[in-house]
Amino acid sequence: MKFETMVYCPNCKENFPGDLTSCPKCNYDFNGHEAGKEDKWPAIGMISDRTSADYARETLLSYNVPCVVFSGSGYLGNAGLSMPSFTGKVTAKYVVHVPAEHREEAENILTMILGDGWEKIADKD
Repeated sequence: MKFETMVYCPNCKENFPGDLTSCPKCNYDFNGHEAGKEDKWPAIGMISDRTSADYARETLLSYNVPCVVFSGSGYLGNAGLSMPSFTGKVTAKYVVHVPAEHREEAENILTMILGDGWEKIADKD
């Protein structure tokens, strides 16, 4: 049985998989210091369905690219149903975050495995 390492962020009160040194959501430094204003874990892309988001996460991890995928599918989180909206417009429900130093590699991997199945978020720089 494989156990995944989890870290807890005391600032945003969430658990994250992996051996992280800072929170990918609020940039809280787990060594006890607030992170600077720079975004150490920027959002790099949005994915509309859970299957693709899970596939993207596992593929990035297999390439040793740390990542966190946040679900925006409502109060049910990842358990929410992936149904089309009433407007007929598909909205992205999953946001992919990676450390800033892995951004380019992660974008290339997502393009390779998902093609047009993900939406790139522009770099703030």
